[in-house]
Amino acid sequence: MASRVVAFLKEKDSPVAQIIKYIMCGGLAVAVDMTAFYLFAWLVFPCLRISDPVAQLIQWAGFSIQEISEAELQHNYLIIKVICFLLSNAVVYTLNVLFVFNAGRHRKPVEILLFFGSSLFQFFFIWIGGVLISSFGWEVTYSNITMLLTSMMVNYIIRKNVVFKG
Repeated sequence: MASRVVAFLKEKDSPVAQIIKYIMCGGLAVAVDMTAFYLFAWLVFPCLRISDPVAQLIQWAGFSIQEISEAELQHNYLIIKVICFLLSNAVVYTLNVLFVFNAGRHRKPVEILLFFGSSLFQFFFIWIGGVLISSFGWEVTYSNITMLLTSMMVNYIIRKNVVFKG
């Protein structure tokens, strides 16, 4: 059984295995992103409304949520998303190279620049997330999840066809 798992993890040419591993690696990166996001949003750069589902969970657990203005919420949201962008992309780049894609289309520095550069599309989704929060009254949690799922799909296509050998 262990040898089959190792063989699966090493397989980079099968599209089915690649998509499964991309989703798994993306899931780990999303877990890093979400954990960092909510720790920062709660403890460092407050940006949760009291009505946010995660804020309610935190309050249910007996902790408090700092109330802030909408302007401060927007500002802190962007700061946190930049931090999470760098952190989660470093994690997913490492996992993608180890388990998902064949490197070698470009030299390593170019590959890294293309990977992070192509990931900049996430900031478009971050902006959309901010619009959903400020203009449409979405809770931060719903906006954040929607942005993450959308950027995950776009990034797969770009990484497979531009950054790596496929």
